[in-house]
Amino acid sequence: MSAARALAKRRRASRIDLTLQELKQDMGNRTKLFLWLLVAAFATPARAQDQDEPIRLKADLVSLTAAVTDRNGRAVRSLKADDFTIYEDGARQRIEHFAATEEPFTLLLLLDISGSTKDDIELMKRAARNFLAELRFDDRVGVIVFSRDIEMIGEFSDPRARLIAAIEQIATAPGSATSRFSTATGTSFYDALYLALADSPLKQVEGRKAIICMSDGVDSTSMKSYKQLAPFVERSEASIYFLELNTEEATLEGLLKDRSDPEHLNFSPGQLARYFDEYDKDSPNRLRPRETLSPLVKREINTGLYDMARRDMRDMATRTGGHEYAVKTLADLSGVYKQIADDLRSQYSLSYYPINRSHDGRWRQIRVEVKAPGATVRSRSGYRAPER
Repeated sequence: MSAARALAKRRRASRIDLTLQELKQDMGNRTKLFLWLLVAAFATPARAQDQDEPIRLKADLVSLTAAVTDRNGRAVRSLKADDFTIYEDGARQRIEHFAATEEPFTLLLLLDISGSTKDDIELMKRAARNFLAELRFDDRVGVIVFSRDIEMIGEFSDPRARLIAAIEQIATAPGSATSRFSTATGTSFYDALYLALADSPLKQVEGRKAIICMSDGVDSTSMKSYKQLAPFVERSEASIYFLELNTEEATLEGLLKDRSDPEHLNFSPGQLARYFDEYDKDSPNRLRPRETLSPLVKREINTGLYDMARRDMRDMATRTGGHEYAVKTLADLSGVYKQIADDLRSQYSLSYYPINRSHDGRWRQIRVEVKAPGATVRSRSGYRAPER
């Protein structure tokens, strides 16, 4: 073989070796690219999940309203987010959203027309009319009346004139032929609130909303107990206000009358059970017929029932950022309507993501502070954390 031919052969072999090396390198690069794409394909869902994390957290957003008043009870306006501080179980939270607008609100009036409020029915009707007069045209109002039975007599979509006409027709539940009081004149106070919170159009309403209940708060015929109602109060986005009618002395007078008197009044079985469960579970009076209870025992039971009613109303108002007002005469209501309307209209809206992200179903205590000299801030006292 000549030298030239041998050199050409070596060059061809070199080119073949180079081509094989390039091919191996190219295959290696393609393999790396394939593996990189494979990893990226499996990594993409993880990144998508990370991007979805804030969306998942939106379910944990805690929203609340705060009413700020000065020393004279007037609404304080023009505050900014930096003027507020929110604490949950003592830990400071970062405010995510803040709004200070006088936006319209939705209001549900609950009026107690049971036998115990008969002497106050005209007061209630005038109070309801005067309150409607304080509202703006774009505020929506519904009306529920209750004794033993519960009825929604005014819808949120009703014109204001129709609501006033419905209120004018309100009358206390009739008693029996021989007595002012009967099973029909009972008070389903807790059931009415349950309906308002869990099974009325108010539950579907967005934005600011409130329940204003005018009653003495003493329940006699509800299927629900306060313990059963409390979780719905805690989860409610509506503030609850109570205009407390003072019927305690009038009720006691009816309890102490002779059974033959048409104005005679007796405790319901539910009232006796609740009183003795609260104060004296082993009392021998628990098993005695109601008619045989002594005047002293009747007085004690009556006092206990009204004390529990006031405690429950105060608790519901505090937990939802509402308020309770004692009402004895129409004069007592002179400033209450405007105060509640201004309170609802000038509330600040705040929200935050809690530092404690546990879904343990526990009650979380909320405290809102404001940097305004002499001002008082009122908001809900807490909320029930979701459960997994």
